Amino acid sequence: MTASTPLRPAFWGAALLATTLITGCSNSEGSLPDSSFTAPATPSRVPSTRTTPDAKPEPSPVISYLGKTKVVTLGDTEIRATRNALGINVACNSTNTTDSNRNIRVTVSIGNGTDWVQANNFEFQKVAPGQTGRESVLMGDSYEGDLPDDPKIYIDSVMYY
Repeated sequence: MTASTPLRPAFWGAALLATTLITGCSNSEGSLPDSSFTAPATPSRVPSTRTTPDAKPEPSPVISYLGKTKVVTLGDTEIRATRNALGINVACNSTNTTDSNRNIRVTVSIGNGTDWVQANNFEFQKVAPGQTGRESVLMGDSYEGDLPDDPKIYIDSVMYY
C-alpha cells in the first residue's frame, strides 16, 4: 500500500467542495438566482393509484337482486344467477363498448362459500361495436348436496382480444 492511498478520499472530498463552490450551488437564503436561468415549470402532483396515464382503475363488482335472481355486474359484463329445480341457471351478458369487433371471454365461478365451486367460460366471438354477447348455462346440476339459495358468484376474469 502506498502513502497516497489514505489521501484519496480527502482529495475527492476537496475536489467536490471546490466544484460546488465554483458552480455557485448554495443553500443560503440571501443569494439571488441568476436572472438568465429559469427553472422549468413543475406541475402540481396529486397522488394517484394509476400506474400509467392510460390505465383505468379496476372496477368493483356490484351485486344486486331481481326477485330470486342474483345479479353481479363488473364493468360492461353482467352475470345473472337463478336457482331452479335442476341447478343454477347462469346467464352472461357482455357488451362491446369499442369502435371495432372484439372477442370477449368471461370466466365465472359459483359456489356455496364452503366446499363446492364450479366454473364456466363464456366465449363471445366477433362482438360488433355496441352489441352484447349473450349466453346462459345450467351450473350445479351435478352437485350432490343442497344447492345454496343465494349462491356465491364471482366474475374471475373478463378478457378482450
